[in-house]
Amino acid sequence: MYFINLIILYLIILCFTVLISKKMNLYDLPNKRKIHNLKIFNTGGVIIYIFYLLIIYLYEFNYNIELIISIGFFICVVGFLDDRINLNPSIKVIFIIIPSAYLIFNGIKIDDIGNYDYIGTLNLGKFQIPFLILALGLLINATNYIDGVDGLLLTFFISCLTYFIFLIDEPKTIYLMKLLLIPLILNLGLNMLPSKSKFKFFCGNIGSLFIGFFISFLTIELYNGFNIHPAYLIWPLWYPVYDFLFVSLNRAIQRKSIFSPDNSHLHHKILIYLNQSHLKTIVLFFVLNALIIYFGFLLSNFSKLLSLVSFILGFIIYFSLRFKFKK
Repeated sequence: MYFINLIILYLIILCFTVLISKKMNLYDLPNKRKIHNLKIFNTGGVIIYIFYLLIIYLYEFNYNIELIISIGFFICVVGFLDDRINLNPSIKVIFIIIPSAYLIFNGIKIDDIGNYDYIGTLNLGKFQIPFLILALGLLINATNYIDGVDGLLLTFFISCLTYFIFLIDEPKTIYLMKLLLIPLILNLGLNMLPSKSKFKFFCGNIGSLFIGFFISFLTIELYNGFNIHPAYLIWPLWYPVYDFLFVSLNRAIQRKSIFSPDNSHLHHKILIYLNQSHLKTIVLFFVLNALIIYFGFLLSNFSKLLSLVSFILGFIIYFSLRFKFKK
């Protein structure tokens, strides 16, 4: 019965979003960088935000709800403006930093990044504020970067939440995360519809920025509130982090702005290799993501230090291979 009620709630939010999107002409329009050739709703993120807002409120989950509501709304507004008027990258970065500062102002902090064999606890000390701002800004931007193939961003988010469910043992939190999966799975279905469908949705910048913030916030909560070691928490983030760093460094090497859009992302290369099949691309990424997360989980069980070192080495290998075969 609960499940049916939640589906009805989702459908109500969907209909509301469709009406608002049509009235305000909220579409992702085709251009030379984009694969689709028809206008498509770019307000899938609105559905996710409203659903999450209602779920957290109606079920009385007390997970810093005021922060989730206020910062989530601010992030959605930034995404909306970016979709509408294409914000200047520098302005956008400033807007993305603001939530980090607001979290710090409200007492959210990271004192260290875990205890490791042989080296002890890696205390951040006076660097905890810059680290938190940099980490949140990077992850929010990174999730925005991977939203380039139908369903890829949602697949990434679904993978993260599913993995987090297996990491925790608190029934109420597990129940919450299962509820949070509902709009993601349903949105993924809408995302994969043919371009001609009247109900095809993209997440848009509203969705990608909100998902980036939510994953960042959730990761901090799992570390601070559930004492889950960072060695376990970094592996679900491997692709957005690796891709963001590679693309940014590659653009810098070419003396381009790191914010200049292009099709150098790995998912674009794989999409071309798979003859523009979005479904095959996200299935491949889902399987690859699951294998890498499982590998990271096993490593973390064996040695937290080895897990951290492997994550860093993984990026070096990723960067080397991508740079060698970037064409």
